[in-house]
Amino acid sequence: MAYEHTTIDKWTGEYDEEYCYSCQKFIEADMDGKCPICEEEVSFGTDEWGSASTAKTYASVAPTVSSDGDIWDRTGSGYTWGKQTTWNQYGGSSMSGMWGSYGGYWQHQDNNAARMLKHKRHLDSLCKVVDPSVSHDLSFAATRTAYTNMGTGQIVIDGTLIKSNDDKLDTVAGLAIHEKLHLVHTQPLVRWQTQYKRDNDLDHWQSKLFHSIGNCVEDEYIEKQLAKDCAGFVQYITKTKQYFFDEKIKGMLEENEENPYIDLLNTMLAFIRYPANIDKDRKKRHAKHIQFFARALAKALDSRENVLKAIETLYIYMKKCAELMAKDMPDDQKDKIAAKLDELKSKFGDDGVVLSAGDWKEIEKKIKGDITKEEGGKGTFHKLLGKRSERERFGNICGATEYNPPEGEEFDRMLPSSLMDSIKDLEQTDYHETALGKSEVVSPRQTKIIWKNAMPDENAINIYKSDSRSMRPQTNVLKRKIDLYGNRTTLTIRNQKRGRIDKRILHRIGIPDGRTDIFKNTITKEDKPLDVCLLVDESGSMGGDRISNARKACISIMEALKDNDVLNLWVMGHTADGWRWHDEPNTTNMTIYHSPKLKDRPFACGSMKARCENRDGNAILAASQKVKEETDNPMGNKLMITFSDGAPAAIGYGGSKGIQHVKKCVNSIESKGWSVIQVGFGGAHFQERMFKNHIYVNDINDIANKVSKIIRKVIKV
Repeated sequence: MAYEHTTIDKWTGEYDEEYCYSCQKFIEADMDGKCPICEEEVSFGTDEWGSASTAKTYASVAPTVSSDGDIWDRTGSGYTWGKQTTWNQYGGSSMSGMWGSYGGYWQHQDNNAARMLKHKRHLDSLCKVVDPSVSHDLSFAATRTAYTNMGTGQIVIDGTLIKSNDDKLDTVAGLAIHEKLHLVHTQPLVRWQTQYKRDNDLDHWQSKLFHSIGNCVEDEYIEKQLAKDCAGFVQYITKTKQYFFDEKIKGMLEENEENPYIDLLNTMLAFIRYPANIDKDRKKRHAKHIQFFARALAKALDSRENVLKAIETLYIYMKKCAELMAKDMPDDQKDKIAAKLDELKSKFGDDGVVLSAGDWKEIEKKIKGDITKEEGGKGTFHKLLGKRSERERFGNICGATEYNPPEGEEFDRMLPSSLMDSIKDLEQTDYHETALGKSEVVSPRQTKIIWKNAMPDENAINIYKSDSRSMRPQTNVLKRKIDLYGNRTTLTIRNQKRGRIDKRILHRIGIPDGRTDIFKNTITKEDKPLDVCLLVDESGSMGGDRISNARKACISIMEALKDNDVLNLWVMGHTADGWRWHDEPNTTNMTIYHSPKLKDRPFACGSMKARCENRDGNAILAASQKVKEETDNPMGNKLMITFSDGAPAAIGYGGSKGIQHVKKCVNSIESKGWSVIQVGFGGAHFQERMFKNHIYVNDINDIANKVSKIIRKVIKV
């Protein structure tokens, strides 16, 4: 978008009238620069500032601005930095469409937690891209706020904006990126601000003003840096600025502001962050101040040093404005001091005490100090902000430059604790999603795989230990019969014509005899590494003894194999259409109980239980892919043992269609080097129609002999 440019003085306009902040009217000042109505001073001159920096700024050449008042010539209506790109290959107005949710799929409340966790991970990735060398910890705020803890690296962003849908996902992405920029760039400002407050003994209200100005200028500085390093991310910032400043600051500026100082503060902050919100009346009312702001800000973002200089200059200016506006405002302190003096004079008169004029001056000074202390040490700003509502208003304006939500937004002001807990639980279980290919599944709607890591509680731990004790005899048998992997066999072949000299036969022969077969070769045979995956059907029909026996079988095999260094072991459970009854239709839900990455949870199998339905074919494919992703032995042998009580049964997946799909999936992974064995419990119907290698276990005490026998047969050991 192209803009015409003009000087700031021409942009604000030249007016014969001046604005009197006491009368809140446009007037013609007299020869002394005073209002003819209230006789208060209206002309702000360089001799009033008490600072070389502000005086120099006031007298400097008028800088140019764009036609909408932008001192920095930012891009587009969002006032962001850098060239606007169109890298969004998905089209439309949303940059996050490529990693957002699947339209209206997330219709269940339970899924909002998963959706938000998914977005949290994407947001975290965006922040890492901004600067991978600066660590951070990103989380959602329960209340409507966004901030960065510079000490801990914590980034907290407003999660209420995406509580129910993804309409504001771009906005939230911009929030996260902005806060990460603070971690990357703002530490020097924080140190300087802390020292400045200490050196200049700023009170509460002065500190608020100082912080607000600093944050406002700093926000523009760090967003300018983003355009240099991650130009494509600027569009997220654009969305964030448009949302917060079009809806929030604009509303504040449109409100009738009775307090003249708050009105001026509004104008300054808007001029820095979003000048389009300065209307003609405001521009005219604060023309001379806007001219000063522009001069102070013209080169403010050229360097860190310039940032600090601009902040200090603007603060001193606004502080002096406060002093000038408050100079002749009614002060109830005077009445309190006079009343206390009258009280003391009456008391001393009654007692016959006579004090000099100097004594009374000292007493008055002491009284004033006591009253000031009693009022919280409030000086200028106490007079400016006499009403509680004005003090609250001032605080809101000082915080308006930060990306906090507009008042009266349609979104809930808090995330429910239940939703926050659900997000936390999913995060702790490493909730994530993958997808099978459409050609691999019965229906295109059934490609989604949802993963969780088991989180054993005390009950699960107790179950594991109990099952382990009861299965110890079976475990010992399994150790003896299938602990064959990783064996190292050395074979020596003698009487070879090449190799190493065989010292054993040298003394028996003489070289002159012409024999050349005096060498030996040593061949070492080592078992190929083995990846084992135990896959348990956790459908509802597996309840009772069936899931108990499957769990015991898994625990027994785990205990038998855990000390073998060349074995990688995974234990997974699967259900379908949700971990609870049909709460996530068309999904295959996988729980990881054990893996090479989860050795810190040795008792997790104790939490195995019957759940919803079973989409076995999808689970078999998903499990094989997971092992492929995580194994450190890609060329090793692969063995999958499935535990089930019968045929598959899930939404859109059952009968002959489901059986044929399971067979297809088994054949598919076997063609890729897997050996697959099915262990049946209960009814165990249709085993032979789905699996080439299968056994039926009626008594759990037979598990060791039957499992070891079929393993040795299938993988030929």
